[in-house]
Amino acid sequence: MAKWTGRSKARKNNVVEFGKELVRRSKSTCELCGESGRSLSVYEVGKTEEDADLERCIHVCDECKNTIKKLNKASENDLRFLNHAIWSEENTVKAAAIHIISEIEGRYSWIDDLLDAVYIDNELEEICERMKH
Repeated sequence: MAKWTGRSKARKNNVVEFGKELVRRSKSTCELCGESGRSLSVYEVGKTEEDADLERCIHVCDECKNTIKKLNKASENDLRFLNHAIWSEENTVKAAAIHIISEIEGRYSWIDDLLDAVYIDNELEEICERMKH
């Protein structure tokens, strides 16, 4: 059990280190909705693995994080941040938006239209695949 605790602590430290990188990348704005001046935290997209992966982490505000955690209860307006995230220049953010859209696909036509409009190159496709697992 102590061994797992040690790994868990090391993993948590990696995620904290990612936070520093994400502050630089995001310029202290939520990478999903684009809002600044909000409290931000590191959010890992997809299933949590033993080793933390920066390419599965995004910097998000509490509002977006709460919406992601409760996607089944999210209203159409709660999901408008996807309009911003899907056009991000950061492939990790785009992949996160694609991952979220895939979770709610078919619920609203405008969300499905977003997925149809985005170009997915090989690099983006690889990041999307890592987020699935």
